[in-house]
Amino acid sequence: MNIKDQIQVLIDDAPDDVTRKAVEMTAPLLQEIAGQLPQEQYYVLQSLGQGWVMTTLRGRQNPQVTKTVVYAYPSLAAASVGQTYNPQMMALPHASTHLLFQLISLKQIDSLIFLREKGKGQGIEIQRQVIEQALALQLKQPPPTEIA
Repeated sequence: MNIKDQIQVLIDDAPDDVTRKAVEMTAPLLQEIAGQLPQEQYYVLQSLGQGWVMTTLRGRQNPQVTKTVVYAYPSLAAASVGQTYNPQMMALPHASTHLLFQLISLKQIDSLIFLREKGKGQGIEIQRQVIEQALALQLKQPPPTEIA
């Protein structure tokens, strides 16, 4: 599903008008960020209760500094590599824009790391704080005026 269709699904599936408006307001930013990712769909490891598997990373230079991340894998095979079998875990596909939209509201997660296929680099880190700042700037801009 392309990015524009992903945004439309987010709008159509919004549980209420407030969420629908939030998706519409964030849509340009979500499209811009998702357009920079190599893929339009990623797999996220989740518990049977649908909770994302979070990983806490420590700084190499300063181990007291930590951040909580969620890894988004480019394929089901990539998600299973290096994972020990756990019947309480599964990898489910998610549209890239849906992951980004959820990141905004999940305060316990600092970043999503969109991994690349093996041998093509480590991944692309999208920090929640950066999205929040960009969204705040976007919302402060006056709406474009139409010229008749």
